[in-house]
Amino acid sequence: MLIRTKLQIGYAVIFTLAVCIGIAMIWAVRTWQAATDDFAYSYAQRLRAERLRGDLYRQIKEILDRVVSGDRQARTEFEALGSGVENAFADLRGHARTEEERELIRGLEHAHRRVTMLVQETFALLSRGARTLALQMIERELEQVAFREQDERIDRLRAYYDAASQRSRDRTVAVGALGQLLAGIIMLLALLWGGGLLFGIQRWLVRPLERIGRSTSVISTGELDHMIPVTSNDELGDLAGSIGSMARALKQIQARLLQAERLAAVGELASYIAHNIRNPLASIRSSAQAALKHPEVSDGVRRDLQGIIDTADHLRRWVHRFLFTFKPIAPALAAGDLNRVITGAFQIVRPAVEEKGIAVRMNLQDPLPPVLLDEEYLEQALVSLFTNACDATPMKGTIAVTSRLIAEGEGPEMVAVEFADDGAGIPREMREKIFTPFFTTKSDGVGLGLTIAHKVVSSHRGTLTLSNRPEGGTVARIVLPTLIAVGTVCDGKNSDHR
Repeated sequence: MLIRTKLQIGYAVIFTLAVCIGIAMIWAVRTWQAATDDFAYSYAQRLRAERLRGDLYRQIKEILDRVVSGDRQARTEFEALGSGVENAFADLRGHARTEEERELIRGLEHAHRRVTMLVQETFALLSRGARTLALQMIERELEQVAFREQDERIDRLRAYYDAASQRSRDRTVAVGALGQLLAGIIMLLALLWGGGLLFGIQRWLVRPLERIGRSTSVISTGELDHMIPVTSNDELGDLAGSIGSMARALKQIQARLLQAERLAAVGELASYIAHNIRNPLASIRSSAQAALKHPEVSDGVRRDLQGIIDTADHLRRWVHRFLFTFKPIAPALAAGDLNRVITGAFQIVRPAVEEKGIAVRMNLQDPLPPVLLDEEYLEQALVSLFTNACDATPMKGTIAVTSRLIAEGEGPEMVAVEFADDGAGIPREMREKIFTPFFTTKSDGVGLGLTIAHKVVSSHRGTLTLSNRPEGGTVARIVLPTLIAVGTVCDGKNSDHR
């Protein structure tokens, strides 16, 4: 609100307070009546909940009678009581007023349906003479889970009605006292409002200007993270927000410049290292290949020479991956099966997964629409995500891999791939650094896996995000456009040019 508007409102309030006295009295009477009605409603609903609770316990008694005393009529009586329970639920739903209350009733109904299903299965087991299985189901499913959940749900519903009744009683008492005090308070406010205007001017104008002056002095020293403690929705608040936005923009520019300088320096170092490693590697590999072709070389020497060739190839690939981080990617995109690439990546990391005894649950939607991809590049990105999930997952842990078709908003359909592990998750202070080159938390890590994976996915017109799961662990999520989605975007661009 603008400062000018605040001053105008201040003068108008002085003439409005007299009218407020009458309005306050009318409000007090109506509020007291509404509180009384709410109390009567809460009491009636609580009685309905108590009757429902009695019916639920009588149903539980029937299954116990069937197991303990062998009552053959227990199932019939259970089903007869079920009709009464359904009517009680319908009565509760019909009188429910709030969404919270309806949600509690739905939760209780869900728990009751689960109990009913398990009881029917128990009756069926008893009918077939499988008494041992029936007792096990009662102990494991009904007593330990279903009955307990049902009791918790009904207790929550009762607690809700108890709280509503208590609130209604408190509200009735408070409204009575409030009605007596309200007129006097309004009169007192009328006298104090004039002094309040002077205080408001001090608060709305003088103090914010002082805070802005102090904050700009701090920002000028280079502390671009400093927040201006002015959050009002007026001219001074807009001014403070603009200064803060300017400081944040300067910080982002500063960070990009530092990152660019760092990458430029590392890129020069990478090129220097590659130049001084590739040539000797090529000579070593050529010499080993030439010696390997000699007919008089023994088998032991041949194995050593082949080891030299394999090591040279490994170092050459490492150097290529090292340089790969600092160069743009130009994948050869073609329509492909994403599930096949996922399966191929898993075969590469399977030994490491099996070594830790990790269970990998594949939930791949089949079929998936074709995706424009470069299988070699994308497989490298998926291997990095598989490896990270394997490293984060404890021994005998679980990794869940999912692929499915999704639709985000009104946009075209996309394909999502998720890698969910049950590790320790990503600390909050590290979330902004996970895609930074050479950033790693592993003692033997290089810090290039996620960087390369992010570049590969971006070159496929997709997104890669990492987030923590509520139950623990991390979810790495890749979203790629389908072949149809890519065609739609391209057609839209062509029509724009026309």
